[in-house]
Amino acid sequence: MSTNISKDDISKHLEDLVINFAQGKLELIMQKEMKNYFKVDNPSLESMNGFFRRVLDTRDGRIDDLAVPPDHKGYFTTHIFNPYQRWEKWLGETIINMYQHGFSSRDIGTFMERIIGKKYFAGTGSNIANVVMDIEYIFP
Repeated sequence: MSTNISKDDISKHLEDLVINFAQGKLELIMQKEMKNYFKVDNPSLESMNGFFRRVLDTRDGRIDDLAVPPDHKGYFTTHIFNPYQRWEKWLGETIINMYQHGFSSRDIGTFMERIIGKKYFAGTGSNIANVVMDIEYIFP
């Protein structure tokens, strides 16, 4: 007896595999970063245990449950992304570029939905573009 698997099922499965792989690698890199920070660069500082959860939008899709090492005392910050950053830099740059080239808020929202897999209101794209442009103006 054979079972038919649709292209959509295969595509979804592959997307899940890619995002899980990316999540695992990002978490491993952050763990190694933190271990190196406390054991090699700053052995006199108290090491921290545990993690907190964060959502991160990547070019591979949305990671809903990324385990990020803590920064309770302000000693350690990962180099993978900035504090409070919720999307990779390329996404902000792409949204700004689309906004500057006259794409509508609806077009940007549709793009974000296709890339990230989450539905956004039409005005969200222009709001993100405005925030990212302000941040990049302050911190080039």
